Amino acid sequence: MGIVSRLSTVLRANLNALADKGEDPAKRIEQTIRDMQAELKRARRDLITTMGTAKRLEQKRAALDEDAERWEARAVVALREGDETLAREALRQKRRVKTEAEQAQRQSSAQLDAAEQMKTALERIEERVKDLETRKASLAAQVRQARSTTSTDLGGEGHGSAAFAELDRLAGQIDQLDAEAEAHAVLDDPARRDVEARLRALGRAQRDEALEEELQALKREVHR
Repeated sequence: MGIVSRLSTVLRANLNALADKGEDPAKRIEQTIRDMQAELKRARRDLITTMGTAKRLEQKRAALDEDAERWEARAVVALREGDETLAREALRQKRRVKTEAEQAQRQSSAQLDAAEQMKTALERIEERVKDLETRKASLAAQVRQARSTTSTDLGGEGHGSAAFAELDRLAGQIDQLDAEAEAHAVLDDPARRDVEARLRALGRAQRDEALEEELQALKREVHR
């Protein structure tokens, strides 16, 4: 998930800068908050775009379903006129449109799923940023205290103070969100979709048979 990766990069870059004794801790923590807020604003725009895409795909799916109904109606007219060949072609077009509708539905669901993941991640990160803003003064004071009381390398493990540890913990939580997003992407990888596409291709002969069965059923319905 791009937003999570970007936030992790922003936070770790600022955390590394904070380890520099020449940095003003209050200014650096304030900059960290501003950077993260800027990324969150960008992520909200991405979320709106994703939700808009899902809505457009759902509208496309509905329009395709209506188109499929029209093709079936044309097949009925053709059968009533005794033109079985034309009816078969109309049903073939109906099936083509239904396949497109199903694809649009899957894409819409995928976009909605992505939007829900983004929304959940944003809510969790926004809480962390609010907490960081609430505690920025105390964190800066802890950094100053750590610098004045120890010569420990602030860039080392634990970062020499509870303030560094707290910021590192926040970075770790964001990294975890990124790992979760990557795990979800693995479940939806292109290789798996390719296998599914090949399996669908194996069923084309069965679909042709199903087309003939649908045609015969429609004929019985028309001539009842």
